[in-house]
Amino acid sequence: MTERLNCSPDDLIAVEIQAFRNATRDINFDIYLKLSGDNVAHVFSRTTGLDYKRLAQYIQRGVTHLYIHPNDFENYKTFISKPAHVVFSDPGTSQERKIASLLNMTEQNMAEIFTQVKMEEETAVNAQRLIKSYVDLVTTSPQTLAIILKLVSHGEYLYYHAIAVSIFSMFIAKASGQFNQRMLEIVGLGGFFHDIGYTQVPREILYSPGELSPDQWKLMRSHPKLGLKMLEGTKAIPDEVRYIVYQHHEEPSGRGYPNSLHGPVIYYPAKIVALADGFSALISKRPFRPPYSVEQAIKIIQDATGKYDRDLVRIMASVFLVRQRQAA
Repeated sequence: MTERLNCSPDDLIAVEIQAFRNATRDINFDIYLKLSGDNVAHVFSRTTGLDYKRLAQYIQRGVTHLYIHPNDFENYKTFISKPAHVVFSDPGTSQERKIASLLNMTEQNMAEIFTQVKMEEETAVNAQRLIKSYVDLVTTSPQTLAIILKLVSHGEYLYYHAIAVSIFSMFIAKASGQFNQRMLEIVGLGGFFHDIGYTQVPREILYSPGELSPDQWKLMRSHPKLGLKMLEGTKAIPDEVRYIVYQHHEEPSGRGYPNSLHGPVIYYPAKIVALADGFSALISKRPFRPPYSVEQAIKIIQDATGKYDRDLVRIMASVFLVRQRQAA
């Protein structure tokens, strides 16, 4: 749309769109996009903040610059000097603000992933940086789990599900006592990317409130292979993460997919992500049902014979039920 300004469009100040890639959502200025001639679109406002999906779409379409009103340029410079990762690393930042900043960075990273058919190196590197930050939170701030448990039912399912599965997986892995720092990051990254294949599945199938047809189920079940294909050739992604993405729907009973692998053959970190995935899905609100409570979800998982590794289920139950009581 054409925006009426109290200055000429020629007076607007061009700023690089890449400057907003690691920014927090809240802005105290308006942002414009030049369309053609004197046509200017008001794309982000100080009232509603940044929309990471649209930002990623503009970048994907080749937009290189956005525009700021001259009166707002000082606000812009102050804002851009404090990107989300700086806010997160500041020792004076509260735990709640750190998590909010990390969630901002995560949502933006997911928005970029959703626009890509092939994982770009920079996107993968940013994801690794995020997971390292999450590992720091998991190892130093156990209350992170309680906060994520409250957040997981809000926002777009795939976004928050990816965050939740990553963090839940790291808590389970840490509680198992079998993982060093690097492997915690591997598990976290595998949890973060486990469902990226769904980005290649039509939304009407993904968010369908009704029963899916056999062909639609076949497409849904192709997402581990689609995710693996998205990660092919991405140097920043370790092979272990690819194993997790490809195997996170395999089951100890051999009834999983895509290859019907049995218990000991399944990559152990993939079993952890599978468990975190199932738990997160159960406590999330879905188009076809309300969310289950933590206690209900754990009971359902405990009763799912052959679907999950039993030792990991016991570890998860002991950790998550304690955190849930602490958060109550």
